[in-house]
Amino acid sequence: MEYLKQYLNQTDGLYAFSGRLSRSGFFIGQLLLMIFISMVTVPIAYFLAIYAPQLVVDAGKSLPIWVGLIVAIYVFVYLNVFVINVAAMARRFRDAHVSFYNFFWMLLPFIGTAVLFCQLMRRPVEVQND
Repeated sequence: MEYLKQYLNQTDGLYAFSGRLSRSGFFIGQLLLMIFISMVTVPIAYFLAIYAPQLVVDAGKSLPIWVGLIVAIYVFVYLNVFVINVAAMARRFRDAHVSFYNFFWMLLPFIGTAVLFCQLMRRPVEVQND
């Protein structure tokens, strides 16, 4: 649970880009967050996949309003998870003394993900404050 607290940056706030994040805190925290998100969203997706076709038949040509609310919740959850991941990557880059602009490697398919993973795996650099 300590890794998830580090990942979610309990000291400065959930969306804070300041601070540092170790390798283990980043990767274990990301894994725990993805497991939690999948535990919430996968059952809802299965529910919609099973019952949405029948609801369309029952309602005529339009879906009930609650289906739109569930989709809005999905969008809200995934946008929040994206911002939390970007903030965690920024803290991890700061810990490894790598520029935050390396995040834009993600825009390149396949090779960009490999380069970004290598940048995130760098050892932390010790900084001496005078």
